[in-house]
Amino acid sequence: MNDDALLADLDDDQRRAVTCAPTATVIHAGAGSGKTRVLTHRIAWRIARGTADPSRVLAITFTREAAAEMRRRLRSLGVTRHDRAGDLDQPTIGTFHSVALALLRRRAADTSAQLPTVVGNRISLLDQALGENSLGRQSSVVLAEIDWAHARMVSPERYEAEVERLGRKVTLAPSRVAAAYRAYERIKTKRGVVDLDDLVSQATRVINERSDFAAATRFRFRHIFVDEAQDMNPLQYAFFEALRGDRDDVFIVGDPLQAIYGWNGADPALFTSLPDALNMPTVLTLPGNYRCTPQVLDVATHVATNSGVTPNVRSRRSPGFPVEYLEVEDEFDEEHLLRQIVAPHVRPGLDPSMAVLARTHAVLEPLARSLSKAGIPVASRRASAVRTNAIDEVAECRTRHDLTVWAADIIVESTDDDERIVAEQVQAYLRSSTKGEVDGRSAAAYLRASHAAPENYGVELLTFHAAKGREFSRVIIVGAERGLMPHASASTDEQLREEARLAYVACTRAADHLTVIRAKRRKGRVTATSPYFATLPDGVEHRGRHTAPAERPRLSPPTDPRVLADRDLKRRLCDVRDAIARTNFTLPEAVLSDVEISRIVTERPHDVEQLSRILGPLTANRLGTAILREVGLPINP
Repeated sequence: MNDDALLADLDDDQRRAVTCAPTATVIHAGAGSGKTRVLTHRIAWRIARGTADPSRVLAITFTREAAAEMRRRLRSLGVTRHDRAGDLDQPTIGTFHSVALALLRRRAADTSAQLPTVVGNRISLLDQALGENSLGRQSSVVLAEIDWAHARMVSPERYEAEVERLGRKVTLAPSRVAAAYRAYERIKTKRGVVDLDDLVSQATRVINERSDFAAATRFRFRHIFVDEAQDMNPLQYAFFEALRGDRDDVFIVGDPLQAIYGWNGADPALFTSLPDALNMPTVLTLPGNYRCTPQVLDVATHVATNSGVTPNVRSRRSPGFPVEYLEVEDEFDEEHLLRQIVAPHVRPGLDPSMAVLARTHAVLEPLARSLSKAGIPVASRRASAVRTNAIDEVAECRTRHDLTVWAADIIVESTDDDERIVAEQVQAYLRSSTKGEVDGRSAAAYLRASHAAPENYGVELLTFHAAKGREFSRVIIVGAERGLMPHASASTDEQLREEARLAYVACTRAADHLTVIRAKRRKGRVTATSPYFATLPDGVEHRGRHTAPAERPRLSPPTDPRVLADRDLKRRLCDVRDAIARTNFTLPEAVLSDVEISRIVTERPHDVEQLSRILGPLTANRLGTAILREVGLPINP
């Protein structure tokens, strides 16, 4: 892709971020501002201009899903030819853990050393370390505290003092956690095993202690890009600093207002301190929000002021529906109202782009039961979404060796049970396919055929944390009460600021419609209104339980031409899929899956060869004419 094409669909702020000088750069990217687009276009721009060698690019993300999405976008920009990370002629893209593991593998190969074994069942190992003093159901609590301590680089000896200094609330006595932490570290050392955070700490240590390995690593990774940098914890930051050395060729994207993982060890102060640490880098902002209507963003901005920061964001959407603030008598009234709101928009087999968000699982569980009992489909898509993403990665593997390495990486690296199940099924497939050529497409077909259960579409019920990174047309926030927003466990000033940021993240998941519900009584107790919603901007509709919603005009479309084009193409591809399905007496998903349509919209293939990378050669040849005709059409006004 040429230079002009890379800049064609960017606004002025995005263009400045993509084309700024190739030195240390920190981007403050607001919610819905297109940060992933900017980061991937920046990589492509640097490569196109000859200021970055693709084989020397390292991009670090926080999840495997984000890494896969970045590779897909770079491929659509002509940077990568396929989705397998680690090839020497293209960028390396991965999570902190996967990058650390790759470095340790290289070090082990260079020195003929044995690669550390990653522990499989951590709860079992902790129970064995404690013997008769096993913690039973509390083991997962202790492991979460150990993870927090690892992330903060806190040793077992310092754990109690650090918990007291930070005012951290722990359900077990800190002394008991510290004792379990010491026993856990001892048994890992005795058995020669490590956990995931140990991979990052070991890779950091070997870079810092071995000058030859540090020089080789920094030579390999000359251009470093970091996404979601506000979520870095001290351990990850130390790894980033070890990789960087004293060089300035770094491009870091983050949003302090979406820093919501302090409870898990992340420290947003690390991101805000980067200008000093990087010796006065270029600092730019992306204030344009292409997701939320002005009405939604006004409320989200108001909520965010409780964090002590007023967001520098503005909606690039046309005006839309007023935000609704509803008060009900109790949680039973809340269930009844929710059924009334949700029922008209949710039908089996159709994705309504609707979510109910709450601060805790405890609020969501009775709502899920109430909706299901009323015959309203509730999406149970987490496992299927994880499985779909994993199968997509499998499909991109080119050889038996690629499949073997992918499965091994997942089993060693992933903590997600559904992802590990897919990896185990890939290994079983490889064992059963001892003859002939094997590639990712054949393995993916096997995996899809072996999973007959249909996805359950419907309204999604998510906690605020689980909703991060998602977006929906309609969002309903429940539990707008003190004790839930902010949560009762938040006591320090920083914890209260993080609670406000978490509520801001929840509000900005809504693209078109936002409804906020408060119950005056919950579990028999009178509640107080959440301070986030005690006062609201002009234009917010305050309604009681029995007030009927007014008719609304049709929502104006977003003004961003690329958003218009994407939505128009997706609609037309769905129409093509439906027509083919009717002709062949089959289900639309059997013709083209939603994931495949989304990838076509994102990557915009220009010919059958490019389309085959998404659908495989047989499907691409069969459907290519119809699909490519739609891809080539202009925006439908």
